[in-house]
Amino acid sequence: MQGKVSMVVTCYNKVNYIGAMLDSVISQEWDNIEVLLVNDGSTDGTRDVVAEYEPRLKARGYEVVIIDQENAGCCAAVYSGLIRMNGEYFCLVDCDDGIEPEYVSRMAGWLDSHEDYEWAACSYRPYHFLDGEITTRSISRYEYPQDTENLLEKWILRKAITTVWIYMTRTSYIKRCRMIENWCCERRKTYEPLIGVPLMAGKGKLKYFHEGLYRYNNFACELFRFDKFEEAIAYYDDYLYLYEWSLARLDVSENLKQRLSAIVRLSYEKELFIQVPRVPDGNEYLPKLAAETSALLDELFGMPSNICEETINKKGYSNLFTVLEMLILEEELPIKCARNRLIGYGALGRAAERILPVLTNTPWAPTELWDERGDDITVKRPDFDSLGQSDIVFVLPTSREVIDQVKGKFEIRGAKVFYKDDINKIIMLFDNI
Repeated sequence: MQGKVSMVVTCYNKVNYIGAMLDSVISQEWDNIEVLLVNDGSTDGTRDVVAEYEPRLKARGYEVVIIDQENAGCCAAVYSGLIRMNGEYFCLVDCDDGIEPEYVSRMAGWLDSHEDYEWAACSYRPYHFLDGEITTRSISRYEYPQDTENLLEKWILRKAITTVWIYMTRTSYIKRCRMIENWCCERRKTYEPLIGVPLMAGKGKLKYFHEGLYRYNNFACELFRFDKFEEAIAYYDDYLYLYEWSLARLDVSENLKQRLSAIVRLSYEKELFIQVPRVPDGNEYLPKLAAETSALLDELFGMPSNICEETINKKGYSNLFTVLEMLILEEELPIKCARNRLIGYGALGRAAERILPVLTNTPWAPTELWDERGDDITVKRPDFDSLGQSDIVFVLPTSREVIDQVKGKFEIRGAKVFYKDDINKIIMLFDNI
């Protein structure tokens, strides 16, 4: 027996697209589907198309639920579908997109046969529909880790696909994550954080399919074009509001909520930075964005910084945020780590001559210097037996031979060890302090 899939489809004034989308639903290989069509007060004939397709969907063998409501925005429309679904699995399909015939069968089939998985995801293929012509683009895919420990952070930073239509979730997992219980209908333009935050935070086991099973209508990118920067701020404020709403309702520690909130605000700043060169008056807001980003660095990494407009122009916001994201996601980096010692190994070598002065007067200045040629006064000779899990070691030599000689001696004792690339990430970001 196939598990029932509740497919929620919200629609508002998409008369030119919804027919093709419903055709793709009818073409699904999976038979046990409950289609919940939520008409959010359409005025352009969309409701007539829905009425035309209702008997065709039923003839395909699907259960069909049509919900008509006054226009209330996408959050309220999705909620109307969520509270009426009866399936074992839930997915959301946008009315101007499309799905490949295997979209449901790949993911629902996997969940049917793998009870230890809570949800599944697929890649998507963007396409552009203009004057009856469809132009497809390359598949958008991500390498999802098997370990979902920091999946929420990756999702916030857009290192995982934020398009929620590529996910299929057990309804039991939705209930466990309290997604519907904590829903918000107060915003009209997006609902992605209301789905992504609780499900990512739930850390349920996720299966990812690299196939482009979802077809994403790229015309939605027009929503990201603004004539004034205040319009961009208003647009992303909706995202920020819903992120904060969802984070406040997570069953996690206050410290983690604060950290996640700071990451959300950092991602918010990045989106606004992207808009600066695209909007006529964008450059006027650059000093404000730089100051806000600087304050977030202090909040996230526990150290003051002087990121300013000059820094942004020098390094480029893209480079800056790339490093910030790497620092956030690579949890082993020594940011706000509880530690006993921070040891600079190889302190008398040539690489140390360049690296150590840069680290001076920063939170990552070594508290001890080690070297085989040490005098045991200023620079100690290595004492590997003294190492423990609360120690951090910066391996300053860059020679592969030296690294291979000492790597095991540090790691076997549980110390956190960092090499050239890790240290350079810190230097790249904070060399202006």
